[in-house]
Amino acid sequence: MAPVPSQSTIQTVLRGFLLKYLPTGVEVVTAQDSRVPEPAGDFVTMNTIRRGRLSTNVDTYQDCAFEASITDAVMTVTQVEFGTILVGATVFGTPVADGTLISEQTGGTPGGNGTYTVSPSQIVSAQALASGAETITQPTEVVIQLDVHSASDGSASDMAQTIATLIRDERATRYFADAGLDGAPLYADDPKQVPFFNGEQQYETRYVLEVHIQANQALSLSQQFADQAVIDVFPVEATFPV
Repeated sequence: MAPVPSQSTIQTVLRGFLLKYLPTGVEVVTAQDSRVPEPAGDFVTMNTIRRGRLSTNVDTYQDCAFEASITDAVMTVTQVEFGTILVGATVFGTPVADGTLISEQTGGTPGGNGTYTVSPSQIVSAQALASGAETITQPTEVVIQLDVHSASDGSASDMAQTIATLIRDERATRYFADAGLDGAPLYADDPKQVPFFNGEQQYETRYVLEVHIQANQALSLSQQFADQAVIDVFPVEATFPV
């Protein structure tokens, strides 16, 4: 399962921030993924170059028990005992097929009573089911290289300096928070002038800098929970004779 937020989400938020504060008409594109000729005029390319762990994993658990039936690909939940039903979670129960996943909620209270689409299709009579999950979060430092291109050295250096300044500012922190990204911009290093040799065998002005962003990468995995403990008492000496 891919981590959340994904690399594309992080780059999308950063791209929106750059477009907001760079001069009008400057394009911001992904370097390796776009696979198209370079834009005309001034532009910025971005490419994720490395990821570093910031701390140890943080594990959290979400248990959920509910009454439901399944007819073909539709699970109908009539009562939630506790917890929240999560899209993408696995459904557990004695008659439920192994690996049954919830793909979407199609009606009812979000995470509660209602109808859900599940796969594979099956028939399960109304009874107690469960849908537990474990979320493993790794705070990660995502480093994105920005290449600032311009026909003018002054224009490229000004744009690179603008980025380096604002990434360390509260404006960037607020922008990333308002975008709903689980993380925050950390800092950008000092811009470096690195000439670029283009397809027409001409040198272009380019400034390179690295933007460091904390992204709390979370993986959600299925997790079963015990609903009761059964304790057997037996004489140790008789069961395990010397």
